[in-house]
Amino acid sequence: MKRNRSKSVKMFKYSGIAFLVLIISFIGVGVTSDGTEVANEPEKAEATASKEKTKDDSEKATPESAEKVEADKKAKADADADAKKDADKLAAEKKSYLTDVKPKVDTMMSLYDKAWNELWKPTFEGLGTTVDVYTAYGNMKQLEQRYNSLYKTIGSIDGSGLSKENEEKFNEFKTSMKNAAMWRAEAAEKARKMFDEGNYSPSKFDKVKTDVSYADNEMMKAILALTTLEMALGVDRDE
Repeated sequence: MKRNRSKSVKMFKYSGIAFLVLIISFIGVGVTSDGTEVANEPEKAEATASKEKTKDDSEKATPESAEKVEADKKAKADADADAKKDADKLAAEKKSYLTDVKPKVDTMMSLYDKAWNELWKPTFEGLGTTVDVYTAYGNMKQLEQRYNSLYKTIGSIDGSGLSKENEEKFNEFKTSMKNAAMWRAEAAEKARKMFDEGNYSPSKFDKVKTDVSYADNEMMKAILALTTLEMALGVDRDE
């Protein structure tokens, strides 16, 4: 009887211990679970805040992006309008040059070469054979008059229809071409006096040749200035 009672007591103790362990385990699990939940709360809050910030940034960026797109469109439209305005202005300037200036320039350049080819070259090429001193004198006098007249005519060509910048280029052309005509007139005058006086000394010829060289240099400057101007206007002389 005592033995049975002792066994019952032991079983009761073991049962009580097992029950206690079960309760502790349950509480431990609950604590762990609560602890995990508590630990995750800051992370959830941070994630939520991050999402809200991204949303706010997105909402703020959208109007700014739209404004930038509109600003870019306006800038492009303004640039296109300015480009068209410049193109129209250039077209009008080119038309004015082709109509009012170029024909006169071409005439002056043609007369410049024609006088030389008709009077200077035949005189010195035929001197002593087909050209006598009287003819040479008359040719030089006529040549001097032609270049003096050309000098005045070149200066009268009006380039006011050009822009300020292009008008400056055109004035450079006129100045150089006037100088070229002036030096050829000087050469013709010296040659005329040489034939009149019968003085054909080397020093006299050198002075004549120097004036001719000055004229050639000035004409090269004139052609360069004219070419620069016509390139700026888009004028093609081969057209």
